[in-house]
Amino acid sequence: MKKYAGIVFVGMCMLQGTASGEDCIKTMNQGAATVALGLYEQSCPTLSFSSGVITKDVKYNCCGPSATIRINANDWNKLLGEGKLDGFRYQKIENSNNSYTLTYRKVVGKEITSINGEDFFK
Repeated sequence: MKKYAGIVFVGMCMLQGTASGEDCIKTMNQGAATVALGLYEQSCPTLSFSSGVITKDVKYNCCGPSATIRINANDWNKLLGEGKLDGFRYQKIENSNNSYTLTYRKVVGKEITSINGEDFFK
């Protein structure tokens, strides 16, 4: 009986698009004070967020696994110059006067190019 329940559950998920990965761009409403911290701690990369004072709608790309890391800039520049980061995709977060800018990038050869956040896992 449990086997049939599992099959029915997977079938329902596929009909709704959750099992096939079609519904992996998520928007969540969360406290405004937690958005900046979430840029570094959420398991899904942040695509954008609204400008609310109390709460904000935050859009996440949960289409695959990601990790938050900090890299030594000298090592980064050395590896980039040697072409060893080809294909590497990352999110760059810039903060100026509590205003955050999110950009998604991909290394192509030795050059850094900008990509859409929705294409981060493609």
